[in-house]
Amino acid sequence: MPAYQPASILLEAHYFGDDTEMLRLPCASVTVQSGAILVDGVEIRQLHALRWTPDYLSFSDGGDHHRYPVSRPAVIGPQAARFALL
Repeated sequence: MPAYQPASILLEAHYFGDDTEMLRLPCASVTVQSGAILVDGVEIRQLHALRWTPDYLSFSDGGDHHRYPVSRPAVIGPQAARFALL
């Protein structure tokens, strides 16, 4: 399970044409597991306010950029969310 400590994650949704939605959220850590990404230290209130479903979750850590296809997050704690990998 690779664990990372990025300053933030970026959620992206891409629609037909050039329409996109993006939201950057501060976080404490990101863990990539088989089938899911766990994000800790994220503002759950902002995730609940999303009116769109993210297509991608990305972050940078140690000079490396990571980008994964995901689905709508599931809240798993007071400041933790789980994104299923697609």
